[in-house]
Formats: sequence, structure tokens, C-alpha cells
Amino acid sequence: MKPIYLVGTHRDVGKTTMSIGLAHAFRQRGLDVGYLKPLGQRVKGSQGHVIHDDAHLVSTCLGQPDITQEDMAIPLPSGRVEQEIQDLHSDELLQRVMDSYNALAGRHDVVIVEAMGNVAMGSCLGLSAADVARNIGAAALLIALGGIGQTIDYVALCSTFLAARKAELMGVVVNKVWPEKYDRVKSATTLGLKNLGIRTFGTIPFDKSLASPTMEQVHAVVGGKIIAGAGQMCSRVHNAIVAAMDPEHMIQHLKEKTLVIAPGDRDENIVACLNAHSSAEQEFSLAGMILTGGYRPSQETMRSIEAINVPVVLCNEDTYTVASVYGDTVFKIRPEDTERIEAAYRVVSENVDVEAIISRLGG
Repeated sequence: MKPIYLVGTHRDVGKTTMSIGLAHAFRQRGLDVGYLKPLGQRVKGSQGHVIHDDAHLVSTCLGQPDITQEDMAIPLPSGRVEQEIQDLHSDELLQRVMDSYNALAGRHDVVIVEAMGNVAMGSCLGLSAADVARNIGAAALLIALGGIGQTIDYVALCSTFLAARKAELMGVVVNKVWPEKYDRVKSATTLGLKNLGIRTFGTIPFDKSLASPTMEQVHAVVGGKIIAGAGQMCSRVHNAIVAAMDPEHMIQHLKEKTLVIAPGDRDENIVACLNAHSSAEQEFSLAGMILTGGYRPSQETMRSIEAINVPVVLCNEDTYTVASVYGDTVFKIRPEDTERIEAAYRVVSENVDVEAIISRLGG
């Protein structure tokens, strides 16, 4: 079978989620699956191997030890790209990618290859996704963000780049479509892409469980000290709010499983959130709180926090800084994150035409 090359119209469109879901679906159909991320920045040392974080994750999902992974062909930690550009040997770099792929291809029925980002990323080294896909004989599957006009336009742009590099585009999966717009988006993008001669293999609705970090993961990013609810750090965050406005206004913005980011000296806001969480009449629940400025709430407020046992993290940074760090972070799936891994299996199984993909690859 041909390898399948997963590449995005943008970064963070869900390529690794698709890798996990497809690998699981392929295995369910009796295929022996290998995985390769030939270029990447998040390098991980494991059992004497240098692999990408995503390769470690996919190995876990496949039940394979990391030692079965090929070493990452081109690790790109900070500063490495500049060094390579200064002394560029694209042929040598490409050969390393080919060697890694060939080693895996000899051991598996099909190899899933995941690009670093969009089709052009790596061009500075002569190793764009299109260049690599062409050289290993892979069929590229584009992952696009849900939308209509802009989605079709970006797919057209990416397909033009692939064609210019003589790489094969097998089709598209449209991902992260808002559920309330799902039918419209699916219908319009499927037809719009068909008008361009491009096949759609699936349309996946946005799934909160895939995008929801735990409070433990949030804490790892924002830092600070856990001052309550240490045993509840597995709580998942579905929404977030900066609770800096007056309580009667703030309370209107609270939703299910909300992370509240608030100055630690705004006791009235903190108490309002606690009361809303405890009220049976409110459609709101606290996932956790981040209190900023290094200000610890009053003893009375702390007693209320401890009574409902929600995770609370105290940070020294100001509210804007903490909220910006949280908002700018893409919380990747981790190997121990079984809930999100199962969600990846489910959304691909339910929304992607896996049989058609296997057929297209020659299976």
C-alpha cells in the first residue's frame, strides 16, 4: 500500500488526532500500521531513540514500544533551521527522510506520515510536505479547518502547491466544524471541493472532549501553586472566563466546566462563582480557578473553596498575562490522556470514510 501523508492547510488543524484515529481504524481492519514524523520541533529522547512527541503518543496508541519507531530524520529544535540553511544539503536531508521511511515500510502494511504543518513548511530546507510526499510515493490527505469559503480557498491554495511539486493529493478531511453549522458546512464544502476536482473523505464536528485540557495540564502551562483541590486536577476545562467584571455581569458568562481566571483579591467574584457552582438552578460548573497577582483570598473565602473541593491554582503573574498564556496554548493530547485518545478513535470512525481511504491507497 502507498503511505498516507497527513498535512494541514494550517498548523494545529488536527493532524495528530487524525493520525491516532486512522491508525486505530486501520488496525481494526487487520493492517499493520507504522507511523513517521520525519521533521518536527518537539523532540523527545526515548530508549536511545530521538523521536517526536507525536511519535511517542502514536506508539502508545498502537501498543508499540518507542524502540519500534525510527529515529526522527530531521530534528529541528530551536536554532537548527538557521544552521541547516547556512550549510544546506537538501539531498542529504531528503535521503535521511527516505531511509527512515523505507525502514518502516519494510515492517508494516501501511505507514502514516505526519507533516510538520502546512504543505509548504520545510521548504526552507527543500523538504516541504509536498517534496517529501512525492519522494516517498505518498498520497497526501489534507486536513482543513471547518468553514465554507475560506476552507475551500485554502484547500485550493494547498492543492496548487502540491501539484506544482508533483505530489499526489488524494483528498481532504474537513475538521473542527461547529455542530450547529455541521450540515451546511458539510454540504457546501463537499460540493465546493468537488467543483475543484477534489474529493472529501470526511467532515468532522468540533468535539469539546478533544479540545479540553485537564487542570493538571493547565497548571503545567501557567505554573503557580495548587492551594485547593489537589486531588481533582483531572477535572476537564471546556470553557474559560476572565472574571474581572462586577459579579452580576460576570455570572452571565459562566458555562459548564468553566475555568475561572480572576485576581486573587476579588473575593466577591470568587464567591459568586462558588455559589453558582453549588446552585442546582445554574447550568454552570467549575472546572477550576486560577487566582492571579499572588493574592490569596480571605480565610472565609478559602473555607468556601475547600468546601466544594475544586482545583485552585495561585499564580504571581497578573491576570492578563495568565489569560494570554492560557489562550495561546494548544493543549496537545498526551499518551496518558485516554479520554481524548478514545475521542480521536471515535470521531474518525464515525465521520471519515476509512474504507475509501484504504482503497485509494491500494489496500
